[in-house]
Amino acid sequence: MESEISGLFQKSLGEEPPMLFSEHFAEIQERIERTGLGLKDALSIIDLTFEDHSLQHGATSPYEAFEGLNQLIDMTAHGATIGRFKPGDERQRFHTLEINTEEGEALGYLNMVYLRRNLPCYYLVYVEVLSSFRGLGLGQKILKAFMEFVREKKALGLLDNIIPPAEPTYEIYRNLGWKNVKEYVNGNGEEGLENYMVFVPESVQTETLKKELVRILFLLKKKRPVIDMHDNEDMVKRTIEEFRSVHKALLQLFDKELSTGTPSPLMHFMFTRLAVKLLGFRRRITTLIGYTGGESLEQISLADRVKGLPIQPYSLWNVKNDAVEIHGEKQLLRNLPEDLRKEPTFFIEDLPLYERPYLRNWIKKKGTPSPRHLKIADILDLGFDPTRLREFRHEGIAYIFERISPHFFPSLVRKWRFLKRIGKKTQDLRFHGTAVQINPPLLIFRDKGNIYVLRKKVEGIHSDEALDQLKTALNLREMNHLTGIDRALMRVINEIRDQLRGFSPRLQKEVEDLTYFIPWDIEKNMPRIQVDDSGISLGTLWIA
Repeated sequence: MESEISGLFQKSLGEEPPMLFSEHFAEIQERIERTGLGLKDALSIIDLTFEDHSLQHGATSPYEAFEGLNQLIDMTAHGATIGRFKPGDERQRFHTLEINTEEGEALGYLNMVYLRRNLPCYYLVYVEVLSSFRGLGLGQKILKAFMEFVREKKALGLLDNIIPPAEPTYEIYRNLGWKNVKEYVNGNGEEGLENYMVFVPESVQTETLKKELVRILFLLKKKRPVIDMHDNEDMVKRTIEEFRSVHKALLQLFDKELSTGTPSPLMHFMFTRLAVKLLGFRRRITTLIGYTGGESLEQISLADRVKGLPIQPYSLWNVKNDAVEIHGEKQLLRNLPEDLRKEPTFFIEDLPLYERPYLRNWIKKKGTPSPRHLKIADILDLGFDPTRLREFRHEGIAYIFERISPHFFPSLVRKWRFLKRIGKKTQDLRFHGTAVQINPPLLIFRDKGNIYVLRKKVEGIHSDEALDQLKTALNLREMNHLTGIDRALMRVINEIRDQLRGFSPRLQKEVEDLTYFIPWDIEKNMPRIQVDDSGISLGTLWIA
């Protein structure tokens, strides 16, 4: 991290050593062995529990702490075989190749579609290998099996390869004999072919290859929306099965505690993480192209005894005896309460929740005060974990703490640098009467496997939540319909993005990762807008 925006401060955690997450490794391994879980479920449990901690400490995988597990993964991958499955009914629309263990567990799969033309062609829709088994050659193994399959069928192989040519993985396809489609059809007036690759086996003998490829690509473009829809539904189906399998495995691991009513913080933590991942999955599938809800998420139902558990959304443990890390503004850090600097996790998680509209609406519906303690059933009902955002007031200034996954720490650092870079360029800009302000992180805390970001509290809410409120809140829907506040909001955001892309043409990803906060009266759940003859102005918009 750049020195002008970051300092590293290490504070002693006191004389008492913190509880170590490594103390639970042996316990989890013993439980897995005692209950007889299969390797796939065992790896899912370990990923769920320990992945963030391994990331924080530079481990290549969360399996390093488990004796013999990496070797078992290698042996399993080495002994894996490829199985073929034909489409049979509406629930299996694809020709599928599966990577199976000797016990019959699926480690990955490949979906393909047969395109009927004079020259037979199989379009490779999607390849997936379980994260635990990536980098062990299984992706290449199933790709070779696909190529052998089309050789036998005397057909072309076609795929839409989203990997840029500059990436090393791209060469895997080239070395196996795949070529860019443009090498065959260039000059035929076809556009948008840069990502398509084709495999022409020796068994295919034709003088009209170029002509047939153009016809196949035309057919594929027509079928692509339906193919993508079915692929999305297939993915949802598999993910539902994985959630149900992990839920069942956790019930087995903690059956005694659940039966006797003697749960542990670790058990609460693991079930809460499962619930939070489920909520994230629910949000993601709403954005899938063509997904119609054919696979109901009601198939994933947590047991009642799990729903009644108190949530434990943050880690209480270190992997080893680490000091607290704090990055950011030195002066602000020096003035913070000592308890916050010494024990950030416990201090922050005891702060009041930030009552954003989603939470306030839920509290109002429940007819209860702002909750201090939530159960897993509560966050399932809410649709998100409200404990990620906490309010903090210090020396007369209002702040927000956000807890984020360690997965996002590298992107957070990139965003921090980018916001500092564009701050001066945006301070004098106005878009349709709307001023732009930057709200960068002030401090980042790393403690016990958790990461917290401190920012100033702004009088606004996230643009996604604002748009949702405008479309769903009873007091806002009609007003928005008449005035088009949502359209004005998106027009300003899109113009800001275009301006930022011009500032930094090589930093497109950083621009796309930015978040926007819309001025909002949270008490009344109303946007703070100005309306005059020139239209709607948002006054101020914040970028974070």
